[in-house]
Amino acid sequence: MGTLYTICCRHCGARFEHFAAAGCAAPRPVAGYVETHHPIRCPGCLHRLNATAEEFARQVSLVRVAGR
Repeated sequence: MGTLYTICCRHCGARFEHFAAAGCAAPRPVAGYVETHHPIRCPGCLHRLNATAEEFARQVSLVRVAGR
């Protein structure tokens, strides 16, 4: 179970997918919830994408929840 994001970095323009797994210690995927304690970085430029939930949401182009 988890959430698969398709992201376009606003810093360098790189497009990639990011999977956020939900397990025993992780919360279940909830619409609108974005983890901001652990950085999600662009693989192209290493810019932090989730400093705030709003900044992350502006860069996400598609969200899919798996395992429901």
